Amino acid sequence: MIEKDREQPLIKKTNKQKWIHLLVAAGILLVVIFSFSRSPMLSEGYMRTVYPVIATLFSFISGVFPFSLYDLFILAALLWFTGMLLLLILRKIALSAFLYSLLRFTLIVVAWFYLSWGIAYFRNDFYTRNEVKEVPYDKENLHKVTLRFIDNANRLYVNSNELDKEDVKDEIEQSYHQHYQVLLLPFPNGTRKVKAMMFESFYTKMGVSGYFGPFFNEIHVNNYGLPFTYPFTLAHEMAHQYGIAPESEASLYAFIICAGSSDPLVRYSAYVSVLGYLLRDARRLLPDDYDLLISAIRPEIIADLQRNSEHWMAARNETLSDTQDRMYDVYLKTNQVSSGRDNYSEVVGLLVSSYDVFIEN
Repeated sequence: MIEKDREQPLIKKTNKQKWIHLLVAAGILLVVIFSFSRSPMLSEGYMRTVYPVIATLFSFISGVFPFSLYDLFILAALLWFTGMLLLLILRKIALSAFLYSLLRFTLIVVAWFYLSWGIAYFRNDFYTRNEVKEVPYDKENLHKVTLRFIDNANRLYVNSNELDKEDVKDEIEQSYHQHYQVLLLPFPNGTRKVKAMMFESFYTKMGVSGYFGPFFNEIHVNNYGLPFTYPFTLAHEMAHQYGIAPESEASLYAFIICAGSSDPLVRYSAYVSVLGYLLRDARRLLPDDYDLLISAIRPEIIADLQRNSEHWMAARNETLSDTQDRMYDVYLKTNQVSSGRDNYSEVVGLLVSSYDVFIEN
């Protein structure tokens, strides 16, 4: 009885020390993240020097496995949380133990996310990194770029009902290799192996055509997508793997890479995938010219755009899609992308400033 009484204070002291250590670690992590978020120069240095090493290591490890480690990790995390919650409800563990385990796990995941890739959100923007002068995004410049864009899209149209995905992947790899110095990207940067989505039908209902798994540096492309959109989606996710975080910038890089390819289908994918963004802005900012712009587009391209929209709408689950949109909007805004999901459409502004710089007509 005496021994048991002596052990109680020791147990309480040990638990208190565990919480202190955990809270100190959380404080240090918050300071590190805050420091990077307030210093684009520090973040840029990290992404150019440390990140390529981490990306090469993680992508090598994930490349050993034919399945997605990211999807498996998300599933395991959900199962772990559900199990811990059940133990708490059944009173198999104390509330303090549950909270401690949850905070520790969250701390590990947050540290892993930011140090393995997430710091990319805090680096310099596209204009600063690439020393590109920002052109005013006004009606005149939008109209000029849209006309040239449509002209090139019409010229590069190809019938694209089938494709060899491995050949496309190799072609995009080659285009990145040719353009990485111009785009100031570190190369090589790991193994860019395309992973299948473990829950593809679920992502399809949400309208997700692809995503990047930062924890293991993996790229995923939804096989539900139509052939002519596949090259652009793949190049977009590869841009994330190169440390490009904002969706608008990843889309711009994907356009430049695909438009600079030697493969006709890959080039066409660049234009048909971005044309929709231009037309949406033209409808809003150039209402008097919109019908004329539409009439200038080849009927085959209009048909492809309509087919792609109908294809995804046929599989869409409104509840899942809206929920995913809201969650991703919050995620982007949390990581200093103030426009949230609207960041996707901001590729048009980037295109207006960089079309003459990177695209050879």
